[in-house]
Amino acid sequence: MKRELVKSLPKIELHCHLDGSIRPETLQEIAEKQGISLPADNDQLKEQLIAPKDCQSLADYLQRFDLVLTCLQTEEALKAAAFDVISQASEENIHYIEVRFAPSLHTEKGLSLPKIVSAVLAGLEQGQQEFGVKSNALLCGMRHEELNEIEKIVHLAEEFKKSGIVGFDLAGNELDFPPYTFEETLGLVNQLNIPLTLHAGECGCGKNVADAVHLGAKRIGHGIALKDTPEYFSLLQEKDTLIEMCPTSNFQTKTVTHLADYPFRLFLDNGINICINTDNRTVSDTTLTDEFMKLHEWYGITYADMEQLNHNAVNGAFISESEKQILHERLTSGY
Repeated sequence: MKRELVKSLPKIELHCHLDGSIRPETLQEIAEKQGISLPADNDQLKEQLIAPKDCQSLADYLQRFDLVLTCLQTEEALKAAAFDVISQASEENIHYIEVRFAPSLHTEKGLSLPKIVSAVLAGLEQGQQEFGVKSNALLCGMRHEELNEIEKIVHLAEEFKKSGIVGFDLAGNELDFPPYTFEETLGLVNQLNIPLTLHAGECGCGKNVADAVHLGAKRIGHGIALKDTPEYFSLLQEKDTLIEMCPTSNFQTKTVTHLADYPFRLFLDNGINICINTDNRTVSDTTLTDEFMKLHEWYGITYADMEQLNHNAVNGAFISESEKQILHERLTSGY
């Protein structure tokens, strides 16, 4: 596969974190406006924002977010960040993207939760107007927070359901806070009919993936640990669950350390739906084009395989059937 062609083909992305995907130059501008001093040298700034090649663990990887979050505490900053992600998506012909973020991480300067959500949605909308990239957002609850705080995020997702928030997710420390910790909270999500995708099996065990599905998740973020528990494969086949794979990120966080252990082919061969994503464009120093090129290099995937992976993403997207139909047609004619 040729990089330029892969870049120009229509693509869909469902797992992209706002705070991990801002261009260093944009972050620099956001910081300057607030009088926050970042390294003036772009290479030095990148060093603080991009996870090192020899990243030791998920915790090590997550350290990269601290600097970004200090800058994302105003409405203007959040709007600029969201707009920036859409501008990146447009550069590689992404036709639809779901951007996720945790509102509770942006309250340090006193912004209310609704204002945080409105600011991000305004940036996404501005991006859509300017670049024609359709987008929606997902709200994340942080696993280490109090359950009543996470429930506030669930209610927020309900409140903004008609304005561009299309689903709920749990992110953060999966090891200490496995899915059943949140049984009641996720019960509320299902009761309010909010589509659910959950980070599960990024580290730890495959049982977390099965538990997430039992708790109502239609999609799984990462899901890599499922490879060690084939007894759950039939559950994902049966429920038609989509796994949002993020190859570069999975190697950086040491979810797997050897290519032989990466379950891309294993999942496909067992009829498990997967789609391909960046996770964090800046922290992982990647694009969706890079991800598909890696799969081509590692597994020899073809344009037809790439098209199918994007159709899978459309099938799992939290949008209406009529919107899916349009995207499927664009993919079919684009390939």
